[in-house]
Amino acid sequence: MAEEFVIETCIHCMEKCDAFQALSHEELEKLHENRYETMYRTGEVIAKQGAPISHLVSLAEGLVKVVLETTGETDIILSIQRPVFMLTGPGLFVDNRYHVSVIALNECRTCYLDIKYLYRFFDNNPEFARRFNRTLSEQTIMMANRIRSLSQKNMAGRISEALLSLQKDIFETNPFDLVLTRQELGEFTGMTKESVSRILKEFKEELLIDIDDRKIEILDFDKLRDISRKG
Repeated sequence: MAEEFVIETCIHCMEKCDAFQALSHEELEKLHENRYETMYRTGEVIAKQGAPISHLVSLAEGLVKVVLETTGETDIILSIQRPVFMLTGPGLFVDNRYHVSVIALNECRTCYLDIKYLYRFFDNNPEFARRFNRTLSEQTIMMANRIRSLSQKNMAGRISEALLSLQKDIFETNPFDLVLTRQELGEFTGMTKESVSRILKEFKEELLIDIDDRKIEILDFDKLRDISRKG
């Protein structure tokens, strides 16, 4: 169950995303007076696809998966995100609903910000609005690139791209402890967990990676990049 608590002020917070760096001292004070923090455990839903957006949620600690729920047997993991990440989307300006779900992959700390104050900042602080819209645009481009990869690359290419991206953009270390199950890695790469296990086994036999349960070490970056590029 999510646990609610409040800590440092927004003024001194070191986990603000780029848009909030543009807020004035007074605006940050107002934001702090109308926000709260919540902890989520692994597997808990932070934002539900189709639910109304009442707050902007900022990820301060932990990792989350952004999931497109489908009518089929499996969902699609569009991205893995780490701090600082704003849990929002185009629905904020269209129908005020989430169009994806966001689920905790490990223990997460989130900051809930009252939407009505954000709308005031949009009206009164053009630089905040510009940076906020830039962040939304970057997220949209990232989602489009993910869909293109899923539709055009073969399975080995998708796994290679996923491992390289997770190592570089999320964990920033090698080896790294993969927080995804084989099922989740399949949902992230558009294949079954059996296919994921088979390709990982092949990569290990070819000395491209070393793998021990969820701990993965990339041994041949150049070869993986080549497989990803040609996939």
